[in-house]
Amino acid sequence: LIPSLSQITGTVISQPDEVGSMEAQNRLKYIFRLFVRSIAAPACPLVLFLDDLQWADPVSLDLIESLITDGENKSLLFVGAYRENEVSQSHHLSSMIHKIERKSIPIIKIEVGDLSKEDTNELISDMIQTPA
Repeated sequence: LIPSLSQITGTVISQPDEVGSMEAQNRLKYIFRLFVRSIAAPACPLVLFLDDLQWADPVSLDLIESLITDGENKSLLFVGAYRENEVSQSHHLSSMIHKIERKSIPIIKIEVGDLSKEDTNELISDMIQTPA
């Protein structure tokens, strides 16, 4: 999954067992939760920001849900962004959000509107360092 991670974990000596796809997904979620727990601690919390979640595939959303609902990890803040107009009630992202809410995990939703023409002009002017 992350080739450069072998610098931390060492080289794999044995070949992994052959398992079915569902078992492989469960193992990935478990290992990924352990990995995130190992780098997110109360003294050094982890903020994970992912944009464009409306385009995430179901397997990726399942992995994200696994991280968010991990009761063992109290040092992870997940921030997700998506375009609400592209997410229907039947979308996988909507399903994931409802599952998380049913587990009584607080979700704070912040709706961000469109930038005005003036705000866009000011933003671009700041970026290219010219007066608006």
